[in-house]
Order: sequence, then structure tokens, then C-alpha cells
Amino acid sequence: MKVKQLILCMSMGIAPALFYSCASDDREFELPASKQYGTLSIDLTNETEFALARESRALNEETYKNAANYTVRLVNTSNDNVLFECNYNDLSDYLPKTLEIGTYRVEASYGTERAFSRNEFLCSGSNTFSIQAKEEKKVTVNVSPTCGKLSVAFDSEMATYFDDYSVTFGGTKAMGNSTCAWAKADSEPWYVAIAEAGETVNYTISLTAKDDYMHSDANGNTSKQASVTGSFQLQRNKAHKLTVRPNYNPATEGALSITITIDESTNDKEYTWEVPVTWI
Repeated sequence: MKVKQLILCMSMGIAPALFYSCASDDREFELPASKQYGTLSIDLTNETEFALARESRALNEETYKNAANYTVRLVNTSNDNVLFECNYNDLSDYLPKTLEIGTYRVEASYGTERAFSRNEFLCSGSNTFSIQAKEEKKVTVNVSPTCGKLSVAFDSEMATYFDDYSVTFGGTKAMGNSTCAWAKADSEPWYVAIAEAGETVNYTISLTAKDDYMHSDANGNTSKQASVTGSFQLQRNKAHKLTVRPNYNPATEGALSITITIDESTNDKEYTWEVPVTWI
């Protein structure tokens, strides 16, 4: 029996993907007549939807578009045997290669999954497929982040009414009892691991009012500390930005309130509401 070699072709790009073809080798060679084989080609596409944070000092999201950073694995699903695992740039070392008929899985990944991080996240994907006798199969592996991206923007007027302010995020399965915080001077986004079906992210905005805007209750007790709590749904490969600005109305009990805008920047939706400040 004569069968063409296995060719692996990969490319990277923001969807829709731009594929770069690999040169194929049409050499033929003898295989045992008692077995049947098929041929396979692979494309790797990147579906990262984050707005690129080129201003970020901690992490350059552009690195996740570079195919050379990815590890590629081919697995025989019948016995979980890894037929090869290599860096994309080393794929040629494993060619030519043939596959017996059966079911296989191609996996690709780059980075490490963290409950929350400003330095890295995991971008991965896999595709399970079957090879039939003499079949020429082309398989596409779509890689995308296993996290959501969070950022906060404090309106400049916050400094008029508050000495300090911050946001704490938590509530996901991966975070457990841990939290990550965004201080008033922060600029780097948080990458938070999210379950495949999406998760609820809780937030607490902590505020320290200036002396002139302290809360006084009916008994004359004053307080400078205040907080606002809430939650929103976050999906993998989505970016949410909280914009927080103050509202001050001396005629209203409590005087200060907060307007929160949640910008789902990947699908151009904004949710805005005014939330009363809870004084501690």
C-alpha cells in the first residue's frame, strides 16, 4: 500500500483567521498491507477577542497571536498515547508521519492558567476527529483564552470626594476565597480564570470620603468609610471594564452615590446604574 505522509500546517491570527500554508511533500513510501492509513493536516487559529493592551507593562497580548509560542500535541484517544508533543517551530522534526485509522485529538496551548494574574493566562484549544482509510483529513484547532479580562476606570471627579478608593473582585470557582484588587492608581488589567459555561464575578468598591463629605447619621455619628457591592456575568474571552464616578447631592440622605458603568467591550454593550453608598 502506498500512502502520503502526514503534513501538519499551522497559522495564527485574529478571527477570521489568515492561514499560512505549509509546503507538502508528495513522496510516497511503502506501508504494511495489513494496516490502513489516512493523512492529516492541521490549521491553528486564534480567537482572542480582547482589545489588545499594547500599553500594558505586565503582559503583551500580542505574544498570544504568535504560533511559535504554542505547544502542539497529537493524542491517540483510544489509549491516550501522545504521538508527539512539540513546539510549533519543531513540527518538521516529526514529519513525515502516518496515522492508522482511528480517533485522535490535536491540542494546542500557550501560557499557564492562574486563578487571577496580571502576567499571564492560558490560551488553548483542541479538536477530536476520526481518520478513515485513505482519508485526507484537514482539522482546525481554535485556541482562545480560558479567562475573562477585568479593568477599572475611576472618573477624575472621584478625587474630589474621596481620599481613597479601590475595587475588589472575587467569587469565581478558581479564586475560591481569594480576591484580586484594583487600587485607584492601577492601570494593568486582571485576567481571571472562568469556567467554560461562564461565571458570576462579585465586586466591592471600597471608599474613604474626604472630611467635607463624611456621612452623618441622625444621632450625629460620622463615618468616612463606605462601600458598594454588586456582581456581573463574565464569559471566557470577554473583557469587562467598570467605570466608576461619584454623584453628590447634599439634599439627599447620604449625599454621595456612585454611578457604575460596566462596558462589555467585546460586544459594545454598556450597563449603567446609580448605586447608593453604604456607610460603615
